Amino acid sequence: MKTHFSFCAALFALLFTLPFTAFGGKYATSITAFWAGVDNGQFDKAVTYLSPDLKVYLPLSPTPLNRDAYRQLGEGFRMGFPDISHKVLEVTEGKMTAAVRGIFSGTNTGSLMGNPSTGNRVELPFLQYWTFDADGKAVRIEISFDLAAFNAQLMQGLPAPINKATELALKMMANLRTHDLDGVIQYCAADARFNGWGPQPLDSKGYRQAMTEILESFPDAAFTVSDVVSEGDKVVVRHQLEGTHTGAAFQGVPKSNRKIKVSATVTFYFNNGKAQELWLNADMLGLLIQLGANPLTKN
Repeated sequence: MKTHFSFCAALFALLFTLPFTAFGGKYATSITAFWAGVDNGQFDKAVTYLSPDLKVYLPLSPTPLNRDAYRQLGEGFRMGFPDISHKVLEVTEGKMTAAVRGIFSGTNTGSLMGNPSTGNRVELPFLQYWTFDADGKAVRIEISFDLAAFNAQLMQGLPAPINKATELALKMMANLRTHDLDGVIQYCAADARFNGWGPQPLDSKGYRQAMTEILESFPDAAFTVSDVVSEGDKVVVRHQLEGTHTGAAFQGVPKSNRKIKVSATVTFYFNNGKAQELWLNADMLGLLIQLGANPLTKN
């Protein structure tokens, strides 16, 4: 009976001490203390757990961060998420390593890396792998989390940001909408080429002449953007031209008072903030047919 009691007592002790032993090692203590310091804004305390030779690998940076850069990143994140929390769920220790599983959470109510707050809450799991030196300081931290999920939660409900090239293309289209050709050309390089406005590429002067012909023939010309696709310095704008032929003759067709609606696409190629090349793809045949002319029937 005594032996049976001793066995049960030993089993009871084993079952209840194993979880604490697995989570309560010296590395687990350092890791939880480190994240508590970060979450409380005590960065001077948090950095004491890190080696001066620290290298940190994480999805936000293509190159590893040193200790100073990692601290700056942590300070920036706490500014962006004042209620930031790194909840450590599990630590599995090796000889001089530790694997960590946890949950990051916080509400973006402050400026994050110079960007205005979104007011959105972010919560997602993370995995970490820590390597320590002989003094128990972290020399390497590898952090993994779903960056796409982080960005999706952070930006939920907000309009997608546009790049600089898209912004410039839309400014050019806005000036075209008000028939301000000078406003369009100001965003073009001095040697910009305009393709599709004639049989040969045009320079800025030729573009102005071609567009002036359209505006004089269709004084109420309206250019409406329907879609924009961009990739780097390349921007494709799909739009349509609507107007009434109440002005000058257009390509040999006298004033017809007819309304036209023509779909078109302009592809912009930007370089150093200026449009270097533009390609127009417009249904000019459809425009002439709407005016009552059909060039295909001419001998």
